[in-house]
Amino acid sequence: MAKRRQKTRTHKKVSEEELAKIPRSMVLHLGASLKNHSLTQLVRDFRNVMQPHTAINLRERKSNRLKDFIVMAGPLGVSDLFIFNQSESTGNISLRMGKMPRGPTLQFKINSYSLVKDVRKILKHPKSVGKDSKEFLTPPLLVLNGFSSQINDVEHHEKLMITMFQNMFPPIQPQSTKVSTIKRVLMISKDPQTQEIEIRHYAINTKLVEENRNVKKLINSHHNLKKHLPNLAKNSDVSDLLLDQYSVGGMTSDSEVEDDAIVEIKQEEAANVVKKKEATAAAASVPKEETTTKKRAIKLTELGPRINMSLVKIEEGLIGSSKTLYHATITKSELEQKELAKKHELKQKLKAGEQVEENQSEEDKDMSESDSDAPEINPEDYENDSDLYSDVEV
Repeated sequence: MAKRRQKTRTHKKVSEEELAKIPRSMVLHLGASLKNHSLTQLVRDFRNVMQPHTAINLRERKSNRLKDFIVMAGPLGVSDLFIFNQSESTGNISLRMGKMPRGPTLQFKINSYSLVKDVRKILKHPKSVGKDSKEFLTPPLLVLNGFSSQINDVEHHEKLMITMFQNMFPPIQPQSTKVSTIKRVLMISKDPQTQEIEIRHYAINTKLVEENRNVKKLINSHHNLKKHLPNLAKNSDVSDLLLDQYSVGGMTSDSEVEDDAIVEIKQEEAANVVKKKEATAAAASVPKEETTTKKRAIKLTELGPRINMSLVKIEEGLIGSSKTLYHATITKSELEQKELAKKHELKQKLKAGEQVEENQSEEDKDMSESDSDAPEINPEDYENDSDLYSDVEV
């Protein structure tokens, strides 16, 4: 099959520097969580949330360890790791959110969750999307609700958590980003009383708003024959129907768009590429008053999944027993913190020494193998070169 042609003249190419700045993620589940089919489906749903810059078709095996994924994350440019795990003893489900390559790591306890299929069942008009849908071609719009807007005034652990959430997706540039490319919303809400964090995932639906909803109802009344036409006998003039949208009883319903949801969006129409002189002349001839601004109603449809979780602790490193920066239930005195810091420094020194010894042993092993492969010939054992060819008859 022939390769599809890609436009190059009119499409702006993304530079390598901009590609390197885009956050990329991996969503994993290891250990006993591989046996939990519900948790496996939650991982798949969460991968859809993190699209398009995530490993959507990643497959884990029982033999895989976290170190294997960390080693592979470097060459692939992965910046964030989301690790779902289930404890074999208690059955509690946790989510670890780590920043590559050296941390920190946020550990959350998942209190409850709902899959995408569960969210569809409770909605009256669900939106059917798949991993290849157009909604997942661009990252979602991140909305933080319940967090303090003054980052410098909050505690250190909350400031770190806000920074981690904000760096999950590429930043949106208001000057260059088109509004039509934003198809989804990821809302992370924090309860100020219980300190619980709730994650919701929505799809953005926009619809053109007509000037008068009463006229629209009359025009579309033939589609639903069960509904009766409104009684216009009390209206003295037809202008009441056009000017006052609430003058006719029974013309509104719960499904109507609220006035707060109506926004004005500049209409961006695709046009052919023309010469610069022609474009300048055409722009000068159009008066400034004529704008292509249209009113659109914005509606959010939940896609799922839903996750309710609580922050347990924050670790300095990414893997292993690293220094704990914050714990929700355990508090340490200054003396205990100093002792723990000394223990961590000693562990780091021992680990560094073991790494050096391991590298040295590997180098010695490689040298010995290369020496053993070479033939051992001592020139002093032979008086002349003919002794090397004893098979040949002279």
